[in-house]
Amino acid sequence: MLSLCLLTWQASAKIAFEVVSIKPAQPESGGKMRVAMNADAGMLRYINVSLKDCIRVAYRVKDFQVEGPDWLNSARFDIVAKLPADASKDQIPDMLQDLLAERFKLAVHRDTKEHAIYALIVGKNGPKLKSADSTPPDKPVKSGNVEKGGAPPPGAMMMRFDPSGMHLHAPSATLGNLADMLSHFSERPVVDMTGIQGHYDFDLSFAPETMRGMPPPPHPPEAEPAEPAPSMFEAVQQYGLKLEPRKGPLEFVMVDHIERVPTEN
Repeated sequence: MLSLCLLTWQASAKIAFEVVSIKPAQPESGGKMRVAMNADAGMLRYINVSLKDCIRVAYRVKDFQVEGPDWLNSARFDIVAKLPADASKDQIPDMLQDLLAERFKLAVHRDTKEHAIYALIVGKNGPKLKSADSTPPDKPVKSGNVEKGGAPPPGAMMMRFDPSGMHLHAPSATLGNLADMLSHFSERPVVDMTGIQGHYDFDLSFAPETMRGMPPPPHPPEAEPAEPAPSMFEAVQQYGLKLEPRKGPLEFVMVDHIERVPTEN
C-alpha cells in the first residue's frame, strides 16, 4: 500500500523550472523592437516579451485570445529559466502557468465569444513564399547572439517605425507567427487559415489599421511621408496571400488578476 501511494504521488507531482530570472526589459532605441522567444539546450530565453506573450504561450492560445489590462502589452521583461533535465518543450506551457501564478499572482478563466476576424488565406494565384535562410529550428541559438544582434531564433521578428509606416522583418517565421504579429496592427484578430507549414522569410511595410498592444514610435514623425504606405491587405499580396473578413467563435483567456511587478528572483 505504501509503494502504491508513493507512485501515485510521483505521477501527480508537477514539473517546474529549476532557476528563473525575471528582469524588466531595457528600452530599445531608433524605433526598433526585437522580441525573441526561444527554448533550447535546457534553457528558456524570452527577450523583451510582454506578459500577454507569456500568457498566450502558457495557455496555448493566440495573442488576441488573451483579455486583460492594457499594460499586459507594455510591461516587458527578459526571462531566463533553466529547464529540468527530463523536461520537454511540450511541458513549457504548464511550467509557465505555474511561474506566472507564483511570480505575478496570475488568475484566469476561459470564455467563448463570437468574434470578427481576418482569415489569412492563399490568394487565387497561389502562394509566393520565400523559404527561410536562417538558423534551423532544432539548432540552439545562444542568448548572447540575440542580445548582440546576431541571427535571431525561428519565429523572432524585428519591427521598425518611421514616417513611411510599419516595417516588419521576420527571417524565419511560420504563417501562424505572421498572423499573430499582424493581429497587433489590425482592427480584427488575424487567424492563419492557409494550411501551409514551414518557416519563411517575410519583409513587409504597411500602414497599420491600429497599434493595439504596441508602444508608439519613440520619435513621432513631424510631417506626413511623401508616399503613403500600402495597407496591410495590399502588403500581404506580395506573398500570394489574402486577408478576408469573417466571423466565428473564439475561446478567450480572461485575466481575473495579475500583479504588474513580479516577486523577487
